[in-house]
Amino acid sequence: MKGGNYHCYNVVGDCCFDLTSEQFGEEVLSYQDNPEQFRETHFAKEEKRLRYENLKKTLQK
Repeated sequence: MKGGNYHCYNVVGDCCFDLTSEQFGEEVLSYQDNPEQFRETHFAKEEKRLRYENLKKTLQK
């Protein structure tokens, strides 16, 4: 997000999947020309890595 934090979404082929876009209300989000986010960058914050690991464990059950 311009001037903000990362907002995660997935692109598969030419389809964009954003499961959390409703948090932005009526704001129109742009999914073009955004830098690719790598796990190493995203998980540099331990809190984000721990949330991911918890979600992964929950989904594996």
